[in-house]
Amino acid sequence: MVFITDEGSEFKGPIDKVWALANSEANHKHSFQKNVQVKMEGQNPILSYDAQTPSGGWVRQSIKITYLPPLGYTLEYLDGDMAGSKAMSYYVPKGKKTGINVIGDWTSKSVPADQLKKMVLKNLEIAFNEDQENLKKM
Repeated sequence: MVFITDEGSEFKGPIDKVWALANSEANHKHSFQKNVQVKMEGQNPILSYDAQTPSGGWVRQSIKITYLPPLGYTLEYLDGDMAGSKAMSYYVPKGKKTGINVIGDWTSKSVPADQLKKMVLKNLEIAFNEDQENLKKM
């Protein structure tokens, strides 16, 4: 397992707009998630998607999302290569901006710990940049 902290990023939008994006299936999309399906388990969405592995193959991932407004949300990887990984993203309202921080414990069945940390941080960067762009469209 690899514990990762990613702090200090800021969205160019107030927290209510960030929450609107987080809850929008139409606008909240990420390029590294293919064939996305969402189903509900009680109050929690279960997001299933295909993700490319570092070796170029594809693996199906499922993530349980627990929203904790206005604080943030948790992700629990239920199956796939990263099953058992858990993370939390939390928001810091800053007027016209919103800070976002991510902490988590990631594991992988096929990616060594040193590569896993780099991969997770890269995916967090991609997701943040795509969310910045998605916020502009709302």
